[in-house]
Amino acid sequence: MTMPIRLIFLAAMFCCLNSSSASPVSTATAQPQPEPIELKVHIKPPAANDSRYFYVPFNVPNNAARIDVTYQYDRAKETNTLDIGLFDARSSGRDTDPAGFRGWSGGRRAEFFISQGEATPGYMPGALPAGTWRIILGLYRVAPGGVDVTFKITIEIGTSKSPAPVHQPGTRPSASQKIGKSAGEISRWWSGDMHMHTVHSDGNWTIAELISSASARGLDFICITDHNTASHHREIDHLNTAPPPLVMRGEEITTYGGHTNAWGLPSGTWIDFRAHPGDSARIKAIAAETHRAGALISINHPSALCSGCNWSYENSAASFDGIEVWNGSWEETDEQALLMWDKLLQAGRRITAIGSSDSHKETNPIGQPTTHAFANALSQTALLAAIKRGSVYLSSEPAGPTITFTAQTTEGQGQHGIGMEVHLTTPGIVRFMIGSDAASADATVSFISNGKVLQKFPASAAAQAIEIECRESGYFRVEVRDKTHSMLALTNPIYVRVEKNN
Repeated sequence: MTMPIRLIFLAAMFCCLNSSSASPVSTATAQPQPEPIELKVHIKPPAANDSRYFYVPFNVPNNAARIDVTYQYDRAKETNTLDIGLFDARSSGRDTDPAGFRGWSGGRRAEFFISQGEATPGYMPGALPAGTWRIILGLYRVAPGGVDVTFKITIEIGTSKSPAPVHQPGTRPSASQKIGKSAGEISRWWSGDMHMHTVHSDGNWTIAELISSASARGLDFICITDHNTASHHREIDHLNTAPPPLVMRGEEITTYGGHTNAWGLPSGTWIDFRAHPGDSARIKAIAAETHRAGALISINHPSALCSGCNWSYENSAASFDGIEVWNGSWEETDEQALLMWDKLLQAGRRITAIGSSDSHKETNPIGQPTTHAFANALSQTALLAAIKRGSVYLSSEPAGPTITFTAQTTEGQGQHGIGMEVHLTTPGIVRFMIGSDAASADATVSFISNGKVLQKFPASAAAQAIEIECRESGYFRVEVRDKTHSMLALTNPIYVRVEKNN
């Protein structure tokens, strides 16, 4: 279904010399500048099957060196909320075409610019090809009567000696652009945070501030996941000199039917976020694109209260590597996410639980909670492999509480850690060892399997040895909670696979 659009051109696109202000473009002689383009569109609320994205075309002439865009609409009482981004002349203006993406600022900014050498955070600088460009509006919320949106587009003509390269969606950066630093082959628990935002989307942090904060809090790694853009990647490449902390490139793929994180993207790789709520086929394609780029993908805060955050896609999460069960301070929405994860485990899915701060500013500290991954090196490759296999536990702070959780068979198969599988050829006894140094003296440790608490004991007690007769395949995990039932720490499972009797 096509939504009605009313375009009113209030000024000619190309006219006389604009001498009202000095142009920042370096030119040998002053060149005639086009008059600003002023547009007005009326947008009606999208119907159930309509696209949630609306495109406003405008023409860019040859030799453009800078484009400035501002937009305005009625934001009173938050009845309307429109996100904004930009595609260049390579785009066809279809939701299925990723070509020509130049950036996204969501609802954070009322104006932005792109030039050949620099751009507003959230946008990619580079060559400005002549032709039809398109402003993209994300229809987050539109009042029943619709909304009028006005635009002012200023295009400056000039030349630039060295335009910044623009990544073309679907291409792969060279291997030298990928992060793969190592701090030595040491198998140990590394502490990090996999979800945070900077000025490149809706955060107040700069990338340098995040790196400094991560170092001060003792984190070994972070992943910066700005919304629907890759503009932060180039700055990460510049600042990510020597870990710790190791800084990985990510993207929060933000749809109006749920959010996901891509972790470990090659520099400049953008994952297209345009998915209709409930379109599981499209979200699977997004997951496949992320995997082709060599990255992992996780469901974010699936029960969060913000509009568009609640997960509307495949219930089996078959395409996903992780699920964020703990987002910021522990609350009821985290309990719901934890329940979703446990139901996936009961159904036989092996998907890794993650905890992240989702930090946007200093008052929302990174590392609360913390994801601890057991890997043999502080490198992107080693950390993503650890997360993929589930060698992960979560804690409320970078320094703890810690959990020790291992298993072994009575036949002495050796010790199995978090994320590993105990393989039994016949039903048998598995001995689990559980310990915690929970900061809260009244904390309780729960030993859980198949959605049920098998045993509880005080966190202050010595390490516990629990023997379970395993007659069927299943999973076993550990939680530590304080007296108010708030989570202090939790593990991913140790899995037990029992061969079926003939």
